[in-house]
Amino acid sequence: YHLPWRLDVVGDGPARAEVEALFAPFGERITFHGLVNDENRMAGFYANAELLVWPAVNEAYGMIFLEAAVQGCPAIAGAYGGVPGVIRDGESGVLVSPGDASVFSAALSKLLGDPAHRAAMGKAARNFVRSERSLTGAAQILRRSLAPLIANTSERTGIG
Repeated sequence: YHLPWRLDVVGDGPARAEVEALFAPFGERITFHGLVNDENRMAGFYANAELLVWPAVNEAYGMIFLEAAVQGCPAIAGAYGGVPGVIRDGESGVLVSPGDASVFSAALSKLLGDPAHRAAMGKAARNFVRSERSLTGAAQILRRSLAPLIANTSERTGIG
């Protein structure tokens, strides 16, 4: 409790009552918003957040991290599945061993105490999404990857 923080919990599911009970000791620091299907409202949550905190247990890809990153919100998550492909550890967020609550907690405490680092990671997260995960960025990566293949084919066939 020694650091100033608030947590907005967005989402719903069968374990909601259990999750609310676990967070009850934190009182007014926690706000439960339930299920939010409005993209603009979700973008607002990300834009106003200083950090996305999600353990990403069994996360196949991690679209939530890209959605946050485009709003300049860095993340802390478990390094599971496709998550390391959307969070650059130490640059656009922090990755920890999946399921290790003590490591997750320590990383979270460190980030909460370092607003400048969080802000820098937020900028890096936004830049990462814009340069590598946008349609334009993906097209440029594909073009760079295919250019040598096309050149080799042209040289061998005389076409191009």
